[in-house]
Amino acid sequence: MAGKRISGKTTKQIAAQGDTFAEDLTRYIEKSGMTIQKLSAVTGLGRTAIQHTIAGKLVPAKNFIDRLCAALPMTPEQRDELTERYAREKAGEAAYYNRSRIKHIIETLPQYRISDSITGISVDVDSLKDCTIKSVSGLVNVNNLMRTALLKESSLPSPKLITAIPFEYTVFFEMLLQIFSASRAGLRLEHYFRMYTCARGEKNVNMDTLQGALKIAICAAIDYSPYYHYVDREAGECLLTAYPYFMISSDFSILVSSDFSSALLIGDKELRAELIRHSERIKSRSSLMITRVGQAEMFGVFANCSPYFCSSIEYQPCLTAYVSEDILQRRLGDVPHREDILRTVKEKFFEAPKQDTSRYKNYFTKEGLISFAKTGKMTNMPGSLLTPMSCEERIYFLESMKADSGSYIMLSEDFAVPSFMQVICLTNRTIIISCLTEEIKFCCLLTEPGLCGAFEDLIDSLGDSGLTENVGIFSAVIDSCIEMIKRSDVENCAEGSALETELDA
Repeated sequence: MAGKRISGKTTKQIAAQGDTFAEDLTRYIEKSGMTIQKLSAVTGLGRTAIQHTIAGKLVPAKNFIDRLCAALPMTPEQRDELTERYAREKAGEAAYYNRSRIKHIIETLPQYRISDSITGISVDVDSLKDCTIKSVSGLVNVNNLMRTALLKESSLPSPKLITAIPFEYTVFFEMLLQIFSASRAGLRLEHYFRMYTCARGEKNVNMDTLQGALKIAICAAIDYSPYYHYVDREAGECLLTAYPYFMISSDFSILVSSDFSSALLIGDKELRAELIRHSERIKSRSSLMITRVGQAEMFGVFANCSPYFCSSIEYQPCLTAYVSEDILQRRLGDVPHREDILRTVKEKFFEAPKQDTSRYKNYFTKEGLISFAKTGKMTNMPGSLLTPMSCEERIYFLESMKADSGSYIMLSEDFAVPSFMQVICLTNRTIIISCLTEEIKFCCLLTEPGLCGAFEDLIDSLGDSGLTENVGIFSAVIDSCIEMIKRSDVENCAEGSALETELDA
């Protein structure tokens, strides 16, 4: 039996059955002309496991699929497509969609940090002088009207906007970011939008909303308060009114049509006051989606949330569980509120009852681990302001981490976590999202239950997703880092002795 081909069906018959992973894999094996016995010999995989995979009775680990693909005549595009279909079927359509969207947000969010260099917007603000009402149609004209109103607001000492424009109108939010990132006065923005109810385990259709809100929240020039309210998806799509969206500036009210193709700009103060009252009614029925945390509060937030820590995704490993009081005392340099930070951390970490760390899951990258071993610095924590750890402290941390069963290394080619990105899941259904460098200092709390659940599902599934290395590789990387530190320490000591001898001479 082992020497026979995998199936008596032709490739055309197999293709006609549908595009499942097992059928696609069968098609490639048929095309290669290899028998199961030959394929097993080439890959080193068991014949029974290969047969069960082809029959759809087994969904194996990702490295099993990688070894099969490496033995078959496939283009890189074909291999990527087959691997994606495998991941989709293994996780389930909804879980795969949620995981992919959150993974995309983590990988791309920091690039949206807006700087003063991208504000080449020139519009005649005087065109709105003494304007009482203005009607425009056509997307270009609507965009120009909105841009002009935003520029006029940005020229005021204390600009403020209230809006119910949805994230589908992407041009509006791009203009908003570009204009006010260059405004010295900054902007206070209250934003009201709807989110769809979404049961756990289904595709979360609010991912675009999350990405849009985080892009604005990460802009330091905008004091952003995003409020959401739930609607049923079917009912929400039937709510079609002539001008359902609005923006209220200091001088104008702008009503925007449901398809963004027409708008009304009105200078009437009574209408503006009525719209403000309307927005307050929406606010009373809404919840705050994201709470941004100031730089001075970051240490306190991390310390206060430590009893609820569950899991994290970050460039470098979370070392909180291994910090001792004397290490913290030595590391904490000349930072603002040093004594307050020490007191808070002491209360939360060293005097509080010890937490059960067996439930922790920390996902990080090999590059981040090596960087920590080389420099003793943490790039993805407020620790960027702290002094580097000594060689002895680094070795202590790495050995403690090796003994911890909850640490995992992610495959960086499959999950590109930026070096200053950190996502922490808490057991109280809160997510901490932060980007911390000298240029980017952003930290926020996400509390919307559905999106928090999607983050939790992502982290729960990472260990079985093929996006993480196995335990053996993790241990080997730790050992290599420890050896590198010891070797570096010896070399530094030798250089120091040589320098002393030279100075004595």
